[in-house]
Amino acid sequence: MGIAAVLAFGLLGEGGATHVASASTATTAPAAPTASAQHGLSIAPAAETVTAYNYDGYVYLDSSFWLAAHNGSYEFWAKRTKLSEPTTLTKTVIRGTKRTTTKVPASLVDGFNGLKDGLTVQVATTDGKVLSKDTRSLCLGGMDRQRVDPTGRTEPVYPSFCGGAWFTKSTVFGVEQGWAAQVDAYFELKTKRKNLVVTTSISAPVAKVLGLPANGRSLTQKVKIVDECDTFDCANVGEQLLGEPDEGFSTLAEEAPLTARAQDLRAQSAGTHGTHGAEAGSTGPEHRVNLFALRDGDHGGDHPSLGQQGTEPSTKKPAKDTLPDLVSMPAWEIGTENEDGTDRLSFSAHEWNAGPAPLVVEGYRKGSAEVMDAHQFFYRDGKEVGNAKTGTMEYHDAPEHDHWHFLDFASYELVKTNGDLVTTSGKQSWCLVPTDPVDLSVPGAAWRPEATGLDSSCGDRSALWLREVLPAGWGDTYSQYQTQAFDLTDVRNGTYQIKITVNPNGALHERTKSNNISYRTVVLGGKPGARTVKVPAYEGVDTETPLDLR
Repeated sequence: MGIAAVLAFGLLGEGGATHVASASTATTAPAAPTASAQHGLSIAPAAETVTAYNYDGYVYLDSSFWLAAHNGSYEFWAKRTKLSEPTTLTKTVIRGTKRTTTKVPASLVDGFNGLKDGLTVQVATTDGKVLSKDTRSLCLGGMDRQRVDPTGRTEPVYPSFCGGAWFTKSTVFGVEQGWAAQVDAYFELKTKRKNLVVTTSISAPVAKVLGLPANGRSLTQKVKIVDECDTFDCANVGEQLLGEPDEGFSTLAEEAPLTARAQDLRAQSAGTHGTHGAEAGSTGPEHRVNLFALRDGDHGGDHPSLGQQGTEPSTKKPAKDTLPDLVSMPAWEIGTENEDGTDRLSFSAHEWNAGPAPLVVEGYRKGSAEVMDAHQFFYRDGKEVGNAKTGTMEYHDAPEHDHWHFLDFASYELVKTNGDLVTTSGKQSWCLVPTDPVDLSVPGAAWRPEATGLDSSCGDRSALWLREVLPAGWGDTYSQYQTQAFDLTDVRNGTYQIKITVNPNGALHERTKSNNISYRTVVLGGKPGARTVKVPAYEGVDTETPLDLR
């Protein structure tokens, strides 16, 4: 495993350390009884030694801590009916056709992030000196899944993450029968030690919810440290650690800002891809890489829709059960910034698909011109049943873009309270990607969009064809900042509204257009060079404070 994989959910990801807590008494890696002898959840057999990577005086490690499900699946639903209400969490044990559901105590619910304070990771020297001990939420939805016995499904079912955004209504996570999920036990530590020991423990209250015995909730492993420069080109290690912030993947609201160490690493190797943080003089939020976005290599190749006969373009009205329902959510993460003397209003925008069918748009190039005809495809039960011409895709030749945009997805406008247009944002075209789950309980919701075979791609200049997808239950978040934000040069102080319209010209086929427009009130103030903005709460929730989905 390369260090990029080790750090994917560490420097940027879910379940980051929240505070120090005590770990339980550690045990070594458990023995592996036969599948038929195991019941419920348990720590999967694990290697006694794990590999850590040393770079620039820091050690990076994921402890390889796995929870396996035997003779049943463990399914957790996090839901809320209103934005202002706390998230509830239920656990369902599924054995055959029998489902047993219990409610998780509110004190153990960390919003959409999993089980609160459920996991402690302790790093110590071989003689027992504790160097680091962090407690974080426990998510049973790890990025990596592995099969542990032949009784379960051939592929995993549950999402590979926990978490949500401001407008998330419901998410699901869990471990399938016969599978094990890797728990986020990542840590980073500044040390020159060459021999370490890592102990990963599940708290007693959470172990009780999961049905883990007192002597089966902790794992201790030796740590083998490898010099990362022996594996990667050291000149590029920082970029390999953090990845590049791609346009269209710019925000993950539920995450804490990058650690100082992460910012240092990115600065060392950013080049033209620096952190999308607030510029000097900005009062806006930091923009971060979105880990919900699909990544190269994550796309499934065995989806039933692949390899079937294509359909002829048609202008016939598609059936309702083959259509998406596109919904506009109000703007959030709103701030002001000043760049090169220009005041701007930055914001994040979010449009999602309430289903039941996915939004699938494909582009077909017209000769050598950097233009594609866009077609919307209609699916029923994973099978393509028709398509229709729906708009245009164009190649966007600009820094941090250099890919294709669909021109007919959304529009962003700043309007007066009477609806009169004041100005538009500097970005009015899109590369569609499922970045955030909104409601995974809607009909047709995709729990694992990376495995549907309907992969999203922004393409490059040489592309002949593209497929961009927004699955049911998912939204696409864009952060409008710098030149993409509203130019406030000629905008007076006062009360305005950010108007977001999905499917603005009606070119996309969908179930209803009644929910395509949203408004968010903003109050502008300040002076040129130091503009300010106040944002009233939405449905009783202040979305401009650090995200807390408890």
